Amino acid sequence: MSLTPTFLVVYCLVSDALTVTFLLYGLMLALQRAKLSAPSRIRIGVGITVALLAWNGFAFFLATRGVFEARRTAFRLRHIASARIPATISGMFPPILFAVLVPIAIGLWLMIRSKTMARIVDATPLSWLVGVQVYRVIGVLFLIVWGAGQLPWQFAFPAGIGDILVGILAVPIAWAASKGSARSIKAAYAWNLFGLLDFAIALGTGFLTSPTPFQLMAFDHPNFLATRFPMVMIPAFMVPLSSIMHGICLWKVRRMAETSL
Repeated sequence: MSLTPTFLVVYCLVSDALTVTFLLYGLMLALQRAKLSAPSRIRIGVGITVALLAWNGFAFFLATRGVFEARRTAFRLRHIASARIPATISGMFPPILFAVLVPIAIGLWLMIRSKTMARIVDATPLSWLVGVQVYRVIGVLFLIVWGAGQLPWQFAFPAGIGDILVGILAVPIAWAASKGSARSIKAAYAWNLFGLLDFAIALGTGFLTSPTPFQLMAFDHPNFLATRFPMVMIPAFMVPLSSIMHGICLWKVRRMAETSL
């Protein structure tokens, strides 16, 4: 069985569009709850929307041009693997690594320094910040593609199962938070750490199974597809976006804990 390119493109792009739509709708609701003037709400809403869409468009542009594809080091790695010679990784870090880490660092740094963002986070219910990531169930795609024989299990299993669990668990934890459960803060804290651990494992197994200087597994079935368009939009855009959401949610949890003291 083989999945058609059309199926993958439609699945990934629809998932991408729905995720952005959910987050922007949540932002609109949060701005309405925040104690800000109407001009400030409009300015902040437009600014974040433009920044998010520009980031998404830039990642899309790079992805469609194969900037993130791991195939560029495949030839060298075959010789490294056969000769068992240590790889020289200087100057050869996969571009996808920067696509993941740079937006997270910049996004969280800018938001945590902003007093306006602090007010917005304070006005946003914890249940929203948790519940919005129900979209993580789209990670079932990794298992579907593995079933089609197009991804190595060493990557597909932890990435797919981890995302599905994060998305499913978001529902009861968000519900508990909406009811004001005393345990919901601790549960949300643990859920966020689990969500970030899921990304760390997925990225780690992604590097270890892809034809890069870091490959240590799946030499007989390299992980090419995860770094190609359209699937590469998941690590290039949705992973850092969701990581930023986890950071904001942890920020919310900390502020709630400080307020209750």
